[in-house]
Amino acid sequence: MPSWRPCSSHWYTCCTRRTAQAGFVTDFTGLLHRLDGATFGGVWTCFGFPAMHQVTNFFLYFFVKWFGVGGIGWYLVFTSLHVANGFMGFVLAKKIFAKNGQSRPFVPALMASLLFLLSPYQAEVVVWRVCFNFLFCTLLMLGSLLFLLKYLEGKKTVHLLVSHGLFVVALFTFELALALPLLALALYFLSLPKATSESRMATKRDAEVAFGNDKSDKERIRKIWQKIMLPYALLLLIYFLLNKLILGGWAGHYGEAVHLNFDLRIIAANCLKYFTKYLLFWREWPHGGKEWLVLFFEKPAVAWSGLAVGLLAVSWLIKTSGRYKTSPTLVAKKLRLAGIGWLLFFLALAPVANLYVAYVLNGENDRYGYLPSLFFFIGLVALLDFFPRWLRNGLFAAWLVVSIFFLQKMTVYWHQSARIVSSLLADFRWQDAPEVYVLASPENLHGVPMFKDFSRENLALKHALRYLADKPAAGDFYQVAQFNLTAPTDGFTASRDSTTGIFRLQFKQWGNWWWLYGMGLGDYQTAQYRFRTDGNGCRVEMKQWPPKPGAVFIVAQGDRWEEI
Repeated sequence: MPSWRPCSSHWYTCCTRRTAQAGFVTDFTGLLHRLDGATFGGVWTCFGFPAMHQVTNFFLYFFVKWFGVGGIGWYLVFTSLHVANGFMGFVLAKKIFAKNGQSRPFVPALMASLLFLLSPYQAEVVVWRVCFNFLFCTLLMLGSLLFLLKYLEGKKTVHLLVSHGLFVVALFTFELALALPLLALALYFLSLPKATSESRMATKRDAEVAFGNDKSDKERIRKIWQKIMLPYALLLLIYFLLNKLILGGWAGHYGEAVHLNFDLRIIAANCLKYFTKYLLFWREWPHGGKEWLVLFFEKPAVAWSGLAVGLLAVSWLIKTSGRYKTSPTLVAKKLRLAGIGWLLFFLALAPVANLYVAYVLNGENDRYGYLPSLFFFIGLVALLDFFPRWLRNGLFAAWLVVSIFFLQKMTVYWHQSARIVSSLLADFRWQDAPEVYVLASPENLHGVPMFKDFSRENLALKHALRYLADKPAAGDFYQVAQFNLTAPTDGFTASRDSTTGIFRLQFKQWGNWWWLYGMGLGDYQTAQYRFRTDGNGCRVEMKQWPPKPGAVFIVAQGDRWEEI
């Protein structure tokens, strides 16, 4: 096990005022478990995780070894990566604006990068310590695209080699890199329009430097495929073959059944959800409103209509990317810019567009839209350019203020959840109990994960105690039920019938519901107990009563445990 200093002496005994000590939850404790006793050689097998994430695990191995669960190191790395992504996004946006008729590209590029950096939907990526792959893969993909553009602008061949090299590293960082060839293809054909005779000559000169002095567009395009797209295809073939040979399937992580689901209706509906999520901030709406909107997009007629509109828009972009017989109008230029940004947005979504779009909880799966959101904001800023400068700046300022407001709210949630988790770990005192029945533990706070458990092996709390609080527990843990916190003080009235072994819990407040294994919970039973919902609470009936000597039954009351 890579050595780190347990946090029992300092980490969970103080209430931090930043998110530096947040994010060490759920999948992170699972990572620490996989690293327990492992050596550096485990990087090649990703420490047992079923995915080709060797680059990610290389860094995580050393981060755990160097930083342990001390937040400042993780905090500096993650925030630095986010800032670097914002800067590289600014550079890329500036190039896109400049090549599409924007005479002053600095301002709109800066606007887009600021909206990206301060979006409330970036909190999960920057705070949750298992999201390094999203941050680093984004950095690699943006770097690859920028080096590709440098090559196309007539620089050295080494830029093309660096671009492909970064793509290879990104592939073994995270699956999001699969979208990069699509982004590269769209950037070349759509962000280099030939609107005027002057720009036509400039584009021709760039192409001649990059691909030779070809006499025909057909030959030039052939060389584009040969030098750019063919290497992408070969690298992808090797990548998928390695998946098949090493993991036993063409796609790792969630598996072939999930990643290779190409249902166009589902993909179209999910793209509409992501687009309106950033456009309308619907994650912040009341539950009824956002549920209606999400279900509306899932209607076949709506999803297919959205797909048809999208295909028509792409057709128009392709048509206008050729040589204009006359100079395009100002309106056409602005529409093209917005269209290019949003097409890149949808293409960047390609690896996750068939996955479930979370909407019930704040923050859940916001990480999937991290890179795509950059291109969404490029399209949005291009659209704002239709307004007079004073109105454009005012709308941008209003949008930024709203983003910062919701971002601050998410930051508070992460801070509160970290404080409660640390307090509960500090208060736990039953390491020597032979059986621990956790009748109710907090699953999330307003969507921010706490003791969320996808293992189905009752490991979330047990792993957190061992790896975050240096309190290894030897007994059996039974995670009976979990609940969502609506406030840090949420709790229960609890009672126990010592004769029959029946426990009754009633929430002291409204707005909570039961969870288990990351899903809503209804009635169920195991070999040890029966769980039944009961009004604003539950009833747990033990099948074997009395229990083993020393067995304990506990409930989370705010940031403390209560033994019943």
